[in-house]
Amino acid sequence: MVKQERAGRTRQAVLLAAADTFARVGFEAASLVDISRRAGVSKGALYFHFVSKQALAEGVRAAAGREIGSAALRALRAEGPALQGLIDFSHELARLLREDVVVRAGVRLSHRGPRRGGTGDGSGTPDAPPAVGATWRSFAAVVRRLLDRAAEAGELGPGVDRRACAELLTAAAAGQVMLAAEDGGRPAPEAVRRLWTAALPALVERERLAGYRV
Repeated sequence: MVKQERAGRTRQAVLLAAADTFARVGFEAASLVDISRRAGVSKGALYFHFVSKQALAEGVRAAAGREIGSAALRALRAEGPALQGLIDFSHELARLLREDVVVRAGVRLSHRGPRRGGTGDGSGTPDAPPAVGATWRSFAAVVRRLLDRAAEAGELGPGVDRRACAELLTAAAAGQVMLAAEDGGRPAPEAVRRLWTAALPALVERERLAGYRV
């Protein structure tokens, strides 16, 4: 049990060190030597948990996905108007990107991470830019489910195309994250508020606007 706890702490330290490094310099420039030093472990201990830099990046992505998935689950289980739940979920995602380095690194890796087949030790060049689809397909699914609930509850205005709105909101959120990369990958709360100030009038009738907190 003691060995398992120590191994778990080592793995978590390596993940956090890797996330911090990937968030700051990206996958290509990250060095396993630097990551092991930052984590306070030997390179051998790092390799015990992650056999390559690619595997470490996948570990960070998976950890980020779990955090985002938990936030999505909370949004889907929240009581109250579904559209307010969607607004709150977008703010929670932005907060995670500001405050959680693992989420920030995971999303950055989803946009810029390595193609499979690289050398894995930091000395080679990634084969190609990665697909960004998985992260945003998951986000889009949550958006669509909450918009469907909003429509069933009579929150949406007449004639609102839920599929088109889900695609547009997802694209806008992804664009905000990409633009925020210029500022360390941290979307500001004001950016999320501006998005909803512009989008909400297209979703609900004018008399209902005051009922939502953007």
